[in-house]
Amino acid sequence: MKKGKKLVIGILVFLVTSIFYREFTLKNNEAKNNEVIENKETVKNEEVVETETLAIEKVEVTEKKVEEKIVSTQENSTKVIEEKVTQNLAEESTLEDLELENKIAKEWDDQEGQELADLDSSIDLEEKIVLENMEYVIKKGDTISDLSKEYKIKTDYIYANNIDKNLRVLQIGKKINIPTEPGIFYSIKKGDTFEGLSKRFEVDVKTIKEDNEIDRLLVGAKIFLREPKVSRYLSSFKQEYVKKTNLGTFSNPLMAMSLTSSFGSRKHPVLKKVLNHAGVDLKAKTGTKVVSAREGVVSFAGRASGYGKLIIIKHSDGYETRYAHLSQIDVKKGQKISQNQHIALSGATGRVSGPHLHFEIRKNGKIENPLTYLKF
Repeated sequence: MKKGKKLVIGILVFLVTSIFYREFTLKNNEAKNNEVIENKETVKNEEVVETETLAIEKVEVTEKKVEEKIVSTQENSTKVIEEKVTQNLAEESTLEDLELENKIAKEWDDQEGQELADLDSSIDLEEKIVLENMEYVIKKGDTISDLSKEYKIKTDYIYANNIDKNLRVLQIGKKINIPTEPGIFYSIKKGDTFEGLSKRFEVDVKTIKEDNEIDRLLVGAKIFLREPKVSRYLSSFKQEYVKKTNLGTFSNPLMAMSLTSSFGSRKHPVLKKVLNHAGVDLKAKTGTKVVSAREGVVSFAGRASGYGKLIIIKHSDGYETRYAHLSQIDVKKGQKISQNQHIALSGATGRVSGPHLHFEIRKNGKIENPLTYLKF
């Protein structure tokens, strides 16, 4: 009986224990399941957050790359534009330089292509100036002769442009007129005609019309007469304004004078043709000192076609001397020169067969024979 009770009690205890164990296990499993679910949801949320973060970062990176690409594109565009502008400017500059070089080359070719007989028309010996009757105020020490030399205007023209003034005695502060080009300003009088003025002053009618840009004469108007003969015009006035000057003599341009080619017709040593020789050729090795044959003012100093390196000196009363084929020029245009002053070194520039000095004397543009002026 006792054994049976114990067995029953044991079974009940087992059953109760089993029931409690089962409940506990179920609750424990449920708690674990809930925890797992929560963990999964947490992980899932974290993954979502991480995914969203990565997506945002990716978007930001993409936007940054787009911005950088835009900036880079803009910079490249600006650089391309700047390079294009620079290239265009460089091309324009190169084109201008090329045009200038071509222009200078053409001018040089044109100058070199001139013949000796065309020298006077191919060289601009005087700078272009405004044609006017310039007003000059007499200063201490002035003389008409000195003013004639300074302004390269014949004394006759100075007197003729001041016909109403007594120039025999120059008063300091007194105003006189000096033309800027060789000639006189003449007031038209009743009865004057183009033909009459042309005959009286020996000036071409066409020249009178072109210089003054006129087709008819108006009484009282002043016109310019270029390089007229004024001796009769001056002698028609009682005042003796004309002052005759001593022409002086010409000295030798070289210390040792030896003639190698005379003045006049000759067979040109280079061209092998009979041509008129406008001066004389004097024996001179390259580097021989050349001096001025007379005092004056340098009107040209430079290179001139067949003359090679050339110096032209203007003297009083329409005279000028020319020194050609020089190796070195030691004076400048406009410089005042005294007689026997060193001006250059001889050479062999221009159209020559060897070193020598070519020397010319001209009066009022006409060629003179130097042999009548020089001493040998």
